[in-house]
Amino acid sequence: MRTFIGFLLFGLVSACGSSVSQGEPSTPSEEATAKEDLGKDTKPRIPSRCAKGKKHRNECVPPQGWVKRLCDDVYPDVALHMFAPGTPWKRLYMLSRAEPVNASGGASLLGERMERGEEVIALKRRSEDDGQIQVGDNNAGYDVLRWNGACATIHDGDFAEDRPSRIVQSKVEWRRLGLPLRQHLEAQPAIAAAYSARSKSCHGFSMGKVSGDCESNDKLLWEEVVRYVQTGAELPPASRMP
Repeated sequence: MRTFIGFLLFGLVSACGSSVSQGEPSTPSEEATAKEDLGKDTKPRIPSRCAKGKKHRNECVPPQGWVKRLCDDVYPDVALHMFAPGTPWKRLYMLSRAEPVNASGGASLLGERMERGEEVIALKRRSEDDGQIQVGDNNAGYDVLRWNGACATIHDGDFAEDRPSRIVQSKVEWRRLGLPLRQHLEAQPAIAAAYSARSKSCHGFSMGKVSGDCESNDKLLWEEVVRYVQTGAELPPASRMP
């Protein structure tokens, strides 16, 4: 009986020891990898570093997986962060007016034409090399991000890399901004004054034709928002992320 009990206890201890050892990394490198995986932050973020790879031709564009998600929808909060001074992204400037078609197949804001001198951020180079256009097609260019948070596709010859004397930004509708960002902007005196003037002059105009004062004050509000972003002031996190 003692022999049987001793054998049984030995078997239980061996089994427990085996199960513990199977759950541990077998090498120091595996242990380090396991710790990194546990500490990995999966929260969506706006990229701050250029995508890697020779295909980008030393141009600073965001990671392409993130760009694909970005161009599936419209993200005005994200755009304000991307256009902040000090970000590394390649800027381009429109040479003529153009329709803001998103050739990647995502959302477009077709009512807001791209204007001469408009500042955009290069997101992805479109060329025959990557299969984005057909061989013999002269419409190579870029997928770009506008200030209003929408992606558009522009072609070689439609833009310049040198800053023009007059730079314009596409207008984003105030209501499209996330609530935390709107509250933060309204706390700035110049923006608060512009917002108040806009609210008074646009009162009662929910759709259709609006007054000249409403249009002027709406433009002034957006100009104040752009001016604030261009100071490099810290913005609250974007409410919606790709």
